Amino acid sequence: MKLKTHLYKILFIAIICASHQTKAQEVSYYDNWQFHPFGKVLYQPGTNYHTSLRPIDYTKLQQLTNVDSILYDGIKVPDGKLNIWKRFLHDDLIKWENEDWWVKINPLFDFNVGQERIENKTTWTNTRGISVDGKLGKSFYFYADFYENQAVFPNYIDDFVRTNKVVPGQGKSKNFANESPHDFSQATGYISFNAYKEYINIQMGNGKMFIGDGHRSLLLSDNAFSYPFLRLNAEFGKIKYMIQWAQHRDLNIDPALEGNDARYPEKYSVSHYLTANIGNRLSLGFFENVVWAAQDTMGYRGFDFTYLNPFAFFRPIEYATGSPDAVTMGLNAKYIVGNKSAFYGQFVLGEFKFDEVFGGNKWWANKHGFQLGFKSFDVFKINKLDFQTEYNQVRPYTYSHRESITNYGHYNQSLAHPLGANFRESVTHIKYQYRRFIFNAEFMLAMYGKDYEDDDISWGKDIYKSNDNRPGDYGHYIGQGLKTNLYYTDLSVSYLINPRNNFNIALGTRLRRESNNLQVLETQQVWFAIRTSLKNLYYDF
Repeated sequence: MKLKTHLYKILFIAIICASHQTKAQEVSYYDNWQFHPFGKVLYQPGTNYHTSLRPIDYTKLQQLTNVDSILYDGIKVPDGKLNIWKRFLHDDLIKWENEDWWVKINPLFDFNVGQERIENKTTWTNTRGISVDGKLGKSFYFYADFYENQAVFPNYIDDFVRTNKVVPGQGKSKNFANESPHDFSQATGYISFNAYKEYINIQMGNGKMFIGDGHRSLLLSDNAFSYPFLRLNAEFGKIKYMIQWAQHRDLNIDPALEGNDARYPEKYSVSHYLTANIGNRLSLGFFENVVWAAQDTMGYRGFDFTYLNPFAFFRPIEYATGSPDAVTMGLNAKYIVGNKSAFYGQFVLGEFKFDEVFGGNKWWANKHGFQLGFKSFDVFKINKLDFQTEYNQVRPYTYSHRESITNYGHYNQSLAHPLGANFRESVTHIKYQYRRFIFNAEFMLAMYGKDYEDDDISWGKDIYKSNDNRPGDYGHYIGQGLKTNLYYTDLSVSYLINPRNNFNIALGTRLRRESNNLQVLETQQVWFAIRTSLKNLYYDF
């Protein structure tokens, strides 16, 4: 049976058991890192909010602060009843509500035009969409959106799409193999309700998740395309536990079947994440994930009910069943300093063998990585001046496996860091908002080891290449293969029109330089956009 069938069964049982006296958990879709306005509220000591789980829990956020006062801080809204044009500029476009329910509808769009100066190429994006969210009674909340897109990208993104067949984080391009504009679409949505008071929440839908306090996550990020999921959240005091069952797809099928409506191979994953707030400043989280193929050499396996247990550790289960499944484990930590700053970090572990790790021979399967970061709000006591910097590094082969169908990826992208593995990276953000104006700056430096185009050897960066194609068992290090340096800068200024759907007008520039011993690739792009910026789109790679 397919995962969706099992999800619906579990959901039906949960609905029968749900209490009608609880308040539905509203999960924020307002999660764009360039505009996120709630950081300084969440990263204060003693809030007891679990910041390492995103999207934001609006229900908890509303208990900490007045959400509208933050969204509209410094922004004047006309008095009195708003007509449809003023609602388009200042509020939800369409809204019905009474004491027991409400429904909101908002437009989504991104009309972007630019110039890539190196190749003298005109770039553009034409995105149209709609979002609908609402609450029915006291128990249920729902959200859905749909985006239809056509785009001509700057050179490095265009190369990525044509190589990987997908637009970063936004699904498969319908015409990735020719020179036409890329055509792609995306739909997400979920329902959310509390199964037991405010302690246990269940969500089901198609979307993404992010675990961590940084710009990147080495555990689970929103880098890849959306996927079907069933998610259980349990929160008791300062402890929160999340388990997610999900279905993923591998786009690597027989080339002879490409374009013939062949189904892409399916795989499944289960993620456990337990996080605890210790005192008023320290948070610690433990993560584990297992990925398995729907069909392996023994035949069709489908959803493995062995992994339905929400409390078991995956590695013992894997050994007990003799399975070839891929397990990833990790830690997340945060410590709040002062009143509006925090140090954070992660450690990810793919495989571990004590004598090899400490033997000094650089064994190929020493799969691990770490993150160290710092973020601060209202820097130098300047209201809405925010700063964040972090360092990430991951050893070769960390997220890869024997086959791509069991790697830590979905739709030809990593479920963790967009650079895959075999890299070191430093990334820094500076954001300042003055009334409606938002200034953003990003600076990123990275070093990684690429594969050579003329052979099939995997040097460890491309998680979709098999571990078995490695050049030996020992002597592996970060940057092996074709050592490449990357410099990336993104500068922009936005004028915020409607905080409700982040409708803004923006102007920016993107500079990128990728260099190694074989070639130098440069991007110099200027752009102008009229857009709604709700979701994270990662083009900084």
